Amino acid sequence: MIKKCVYTILIFVVFGAGHVFAQDKDISPLLKTGDEHNKVESVKVAAVQLLTSWDIEDNERKITEAIIEAAEQGVEIILFQEGALTNYPVEDDIEKIDFEKVRAAEKRILSLSKKHNIAILLSSSSEENGKYYNHVVIANENGKILGRYAKTWRAGDKPYEPGTGPVIFTVAGVEATVIICHDIRYPELPRLAVAAGAQIIFIANNESGLYYEDKLLGYRSIQIARAAENIVYSVMANSAADPKDAARYNASHGNSKIVEPLGDIIDEAGYYEERLVIGTLDLKKASRSTASRTIGKNEHFKEFYCVEFENQAYQEWMQAGLKLVKRLDGTDVPEYLKEK
Repeated sequence: MIKKCVYTILIFVVFGAGHVFAQDKDISPLLKTGDEHNKVESVKVAAVQLLTSWDIEDNERKITEAIIEAAEQGVEIILFQEGALTNYPVEDDIEKIDFEKVRAAEKRILSLSKKHNIAILLSSSSEENGKYYNHVVIANENGKILGRYAKTWRAGDKPYEPGTGPVIFTVAGVEATVIICHDIRYPELPRLAVAAGAQIIFIANNESGLYYEDKLLGYRSIQIARAAENIVYSVMANSAADPKDAARYNASHGNSKIVEPLGDIIDEAGYYEERLVIGTLDLKKASRSTASRTIGKNEHFKEFYCVEFENQAYQEWMQAGLKLVKRLDGTDVPEYLKEK
């Protein structure tokens, strides 16, 4: 066995080392490893499950109350469901939205981050130069607007522009990423962000309602899979179901949840509850080992397989994908959210 390892390493050094090390230099300088950013061992998070409406003022009231309640419980990062502020418009419904009112409400809500020392991932809709975006705006715990993630893969929501791919950002000392609803069916989005350093995948959902019983197990399984396949936490906020009208448009089936890196559930809401889903995440468990392995960053290669890297072609493919990951650090913020 020793002879085999020595022989394999010699072959690598002679024929492959220069090429592999050159590939490392190709990783986008915008990306940094999680170890360079993650300064904490644990973080307390909340996913908010609400039943919202087309009433922007009432939605803002519910969101504000949730932020204050979470802060009082020591939550450090809070996530809201897809379209929490504006609902989730399809087709001509977008015309129901007063975007001047939305922009003002977003600013008021995000300003609570500094006041309450809590990072806020606010799901909303925006109109900019005649184009619409289904997005999550991120403010860190110091009140700085880091940027926004716009939904990459749309699900029949025609009014919206497509997003531009995976993002990564630092909140409460932790590297994280966020995706929106239908994005969850495209595992490369969170995989690339995790490879870039994310230890938490936030998922803002507004899924089909209880009448679509054939979808419910799939929804549950996919969220658990996104955590377990990447060895990180997933935190999902979904709209509650409406107890007065289970088939109501713009209501879902609840089940907001927080999932551990091996797939266990820390906390989960029911179908109809409007509440905070809370968990304290032990970040030592979020090793990201499966994702880091794909880019050649795994300490066990030599120990287990006597090689520097298992699959060079796959490494090159993943490193090319890493260039698509955008870091949200406050340098690219929608104009209307910039400080005047």
